[in-house]
Amino acid sequence: MTSPPSPLPATAQYDLAIVIPVWNLPRDLFTLLGQIADLGIASEVLICDDASGPPCDPATIGFDTSQLGPTRLRYLRAAHQQGAGHARNMGLDHVDAANVMFFDADDQLTDQLPVIIERHMRAGNARPDFTIFRHSDTRVRDQKGREGTFDGDEAQWDLAMGTDCARVLDRQQAAHLSTISAYPWNKIYRTDFLRHNDIRCSETVVHNDIALHWLGFVRAKNILALRNIGAVHVVGARDHHLTTRRGAERLCLAEILHDVTTGIRNSPHHTLFMRHYIQFVDTICRWNMNQIDPEIQERFKALAMHAYLDFTPEEFHFFAHWQPRRAHEIVAFLLNEGV
Repeated sequence: MTSPPSPLPATAQYDLAIVIPVWNLPRDLFTLLGQIADLGIASEVLICDDASGPPCDPATIGFDTSQLGPTRLRYLRAAHQQGAGHARNMGLDHVDAANVMFFDADDQLTDQLPVIIERHMRAGNARPDFTIFRHSDTRVRDQKGREGTFDGDEAQWDLAMGTDCARVLDRQQAAHLSTISAYPWNKIYRTDFLRHNDIRCSETVVHNDIALHWLGFVRAKNILALRNIGAVHVVGARDHHLTTRRGAERLCLAEILHDVTTGIRNSPHHTLFMRHYIQFVDTICRWNMNQIDPEIQERFKALAMHAYLDFTPEEFHFFAHWQPRRAHEIVAFLLNEGV
């Protein structure tokens, strides 16, 4: 069992950029910037404003940039609203640091984050392509009275990690962990890894972090996983949250799933990851069917049908041997839709 190291002093600066997409969340951004300043964890912070009105620049929100000390703060603003995926990509294009994290403006950091960052940095030239860590979800905290995320995700952490607190994942372990919720704020990426592999967010209103998550797992050669909880995902009834978007914007999932399917198929380890990805596609399609407005139900059924049919017979056969019940349900759905 691996013990976590002692954190560095709060004044320590890492070669790390924090990219923050924001849309009309000035108070949340103010709080997050204060946390970053208190923890002393970044060499640069990039605020990526998705055309907020009024702007969420430091002066407008009343944040004293001197609190950040030597950390360089940059403010980037989109000409018109294009979603968090575009905002993250805009930030990534301007990152100078060797490592990058993406935090949403309304999420919160924990005092374990410096420990996590130090573990990522410690490897030097052998630094992982990315480090993934646990986060806490306020829905779980409110409903179950515990820290962490949903039971299904926690089960995948247990499968991947065993009893270890820290582990460099093998392919099988990485495939298990790839099936957790596709969030961007629970990872530290090497900037060159993302750029060399052309891994970016989808520039859509919703579901824009699926490609970043899955293609990162598929193309990484070295992944470090840590059980430490480094962030708190705050979920509420706000316009920018996926759970409040129930209309036709959800149909962007079609192109995203096709692009990721193609990306996995063209990777060296596609067979192992593809079976886990088929499970993910089935899960996210079912989840959306229970969330969307009734008037787009039929259009989304067609989307799901095409997503399933995008897999080759060989890919689906391999999945069916692994998850026969799920495979049977997918086939039943397709037959019911007249395929």
